[in-house]
Amino acid sequence: MKKKILIKGIWRYQGIKPEITDNCDLDPSSWVIGNVNLEEGVVLKARSVLRGDGKDIQVGRGVLFLPRSTVHIANDLIGTIIGDYSVIGRFALIHACMLGKSVLVGDQAVIMDGSVIGDNCIITTNSLIPPGKKFPNNVIISGVPAKVIGYVEQNKIENYKKELINNDFLESSILRAKKSGEDPLAEMGVKPWDSYKLGETTISKKAFVAPGSVIRGKILIEDRASIWFSTILSSLSPGFIEIEEGSNIQDNTIIDVGKEVLRIGKRVTVGHNVRLGACTIGDDCLIGMGCTIEDGAIIEDGAFVGARALVKQNTIVKSNTIYAGRPAQYFREIRKEEYNFFAEGQKGYEQFAINYIGDSKLNSFDKEKLNC
Repeated sequence: MKKKILIKGIWRYQGIKPEITDNCDLDPSSWVIGNVNLEEGVVLKARSVLRGDGKDIQVGRGVLFLPRSTVHIANDLIGTIIGDYSVIGRFALIHACMLGKSVLVGDQAVIMDGSVIGDNCIITTNSLIPPGKKFPNNVIISGVPAKVIGYVEQNKIENYKKELINNDFLESSILRAKKSGEDPLAEMGVKPWDSYKLGETTISKKAFVAPGSVIRGKILIEDRASIWFSTILSSLSPGFIEIEEGSNIQDNTIIDVGKEVLRIGKRVTVGHNVRLGACTIGDDCLIGMGCTIEDGAIIEDGAFVGARALVKQNTIVKSNTIYAGRPAQYFREIRKEEYNFFAEGQKGYEQFAINYIGDSKLNSFDKEKLNC
């Protein structure tokens, strides 16, 4: 008997609808968008996002995406391939890369563009695999940046898989992020925010806010800005969040300022699976995938924060510099070609916003299910 697929989170992008094989199981709060192919038995847990608005995302049989995991591509340049029976951890990010069969990706790990991961590999919690890295079969990969730290014993692979899938936290696990401490697990649900008042939210008609996003408190979103799938923006009075023209807040990013203020300047890119407190971000900045910026930090105009970086409270990231690491420190000056490359990416997101606003008229959803 075929299993019914819930279609709330299926989005046809620019005329391309995802191809979903029978017997997949999609949580009603998950999203599958555009050029995505899911083979038999794929499971998406709550608020996971697969966004194929360019090159394709190919997902093999029996792959499991745990809550708030995100998969994206690099525009029309690089797609994503995930091999059979892999498991993608909570708040993990798979971006324009290739994973072999039976790969286990730990909670909050980030795998970046052009990387290739062999079969039966384990990527430990909170790891960062930078662009273009290649790893052989049967290795354990760990660190920021990640490197091989050992080999996978095949008789233990099922135990590792159970550790990752299990809802009970195991202190000794190399795949599970801790719920508290220096690098705690992100909030998987929406309960901390669903009782907040909606507030005086002002959203430009020229901005795109993905359906199902949690928008709570006093929020200003200006022209050509975009707020992507499964994001959270929240403040409590007198708190305030301002997102200026052309800035984008990518999928599964969580912004919670409490009673304080967050201002994000013009033409800023905030990557997938980022966490922001009540900080200040100037114009033309790049906030890398999977990073965290704490209250009181200041990111000056034209500064970059590296993927998986942790910018501690009251840190000042100077203009035209890159800060990286946990905690984040000065890395080097930004090269002109890097600045130009990421500026093109920001312009691309403005075009994405236009495309998705147009597509919204062609995609209909159950508003009751979308009400977070």
